[in-house]
Amino acid sequence: PGRGACFPARRAAAYFLFGLLLNFAPPAALAAEPPRPLRVEPEGNLLNSVDAANQSIVTVIGYPMRYGPPRPGNKLKRLIGSAVVLSEHRLVTTASMAFPGGRLSVLLGKGIERDAHLLGVDRASNLALFELNDASLPALRRAPPQSAVIGSWVAVISNVAITRPQAALGRVIGRGERIDFPHSGEVVEIDAPSYLGATGAAVLNESGEWLALVVGRAQTVPPDEADVDRGPAGMRTTLPEPNTLLLALPVDQVERITADLAAYGAVRRAFLGVGLVVGSAEDSLGVRVVRVWPNSPAEHADIRVGDRIVAMEGREMREPDEITALVRSMRPGDEIALTLLRDTDILAVRAVLGTLGGEPGARAPRAEQIQRIRSQLDSLNGESRRLEERLRILEKAPAR
Repeated sequence: PGRGACFPARRAAAYFLFGLLLNFAPPAALAAEPPRPLRVEPEGNLLNSVDAANQSIVTVIGYPMRYGPPRPGNKLKRLIGSAVVLSEHRLVTTASMAFPGGRLSVLLGKGIERDAHLLGVDRASNLALFELNDASLPALRRAPPQSAVIGSWVAVISNVAITRPQAALGRVIGRGERIDFPHSGEVVEIDAPSYLGATGAAVLNESGEWLALVVGRAQTVPPDEADVDRGPAGMRTTLPEPNTLLLALPVDQVERITADLAAYGAVRRAFLGVGLVVGSAEDSLGVRVVRVWPNSPAEHADIRVGDRIVAMEGREMREPDEITALVRSMRPGDEIALTLLRDTDILAVRAVLGTLGGEPGARAPRAEQIQRIRSQLDSLNGESRRLEERLRILEKAPAR
């Protein structure tokens, strides 16, 4: 029970579980920071929010691109997941649902299925933004930024069963960057039961507000062989503890990323344009600049090779990673203040951050994109037919 409990989104069962959880004793490891209690008002508590989220967390099916005509006995591969409604016609899910050249279908209940087209995908954060013009969907209420309090209860709600959402009760146990996840921003760690389709799920707080989006699971660490009990035949007698740690992006980061995906089809990441190295043990003041990229924000701000970055935005800098993390947390076009040490002079400069990889160009009109993709698809289908014809000729030819 310390890991949470799964329950269907049915009111009677939910309230039964709710009564049990009120008497639940928190684990000793989390007792140092007690969670906020679940509210018991008839309106606005976490369990009521499960019912209210039915139409805002939808089932999506991703179909990969088909190469060549269908063959008898070959089933069409597909991937089922969950998506969260951002606005009336837009929804966000994981990047794994964005198949190159494939399509995404949204199940709306009562046998209604609609296709959605891809607006943009970001593999680093594992998010993809889709647009659905043939239906109008209600969005979830957003939680205030920084409201994922460590130790608080949350509901992780997905919808891969199509008929009703699935909910898992869990707790926020950590926040911050993770070295095993490529996204450079803050990640919320949630201890909740792990099940198929958990990625793409919505994380709701006790008020039924959308707190975060599940984008993955933490990597499991195999147990030390010395700590594993083994039987007389050398067989394992104790199973490893199941991994229940979910990784989620806070809703403010999801909105920032999807805003870039809607406007550019990609995420704009800030860029300063310097190569850095830590100073020697005898001279450890600041971080030394060993390279300045041509025509970069750093060059425009007159930052030079040999300068030492002592502080940024009023914060002392000691490691290159600190500078990288601060730049990544900002947006292209933001102005950043730096304090430099050049020889014996202390200089204050300001740099306007650029976009990593260059400024994204304007997106081609949708009709032009569709025509280009169709042309590529026709070319691939034609090549597939030619190869199949050659294969039939070879199969009919007598063996030598």
